[in-house]
Amino acid sequence: MKPGDLVYEPKSRSYGIVERVDADYFGASQAFKIYKPLARGKCIRGSMVDGFGPTKDGKRDRILVCWTDRPPEYVESHKLEVVNKS
Repeated sequence: MKPGDLVYEPKSRSYGIVERVDADYFGASQAFKIYKPLARGKCIRGSMVDGFGPTKDGKRDRILVCWTDRPPEYVESHKLEVVNKS
């Protein structure tokens, strides 16, 4: 996705044009994780971490979109579909 692309947001059924892309704005690629099974009802503490692994969504871009029917706003990249590339 780059500035000038026509995008579609399925949730609101709106079309817009990409104005700006802020790369890697949301999320992280890795995080501390607990891999060993825990007993039901136990509290999770920071000292229980036993691994370091990839996150579910990874890094995501923040996109400034100029909509056709509402003011411009920032949207996460995974919520948009590219319709036409510039």
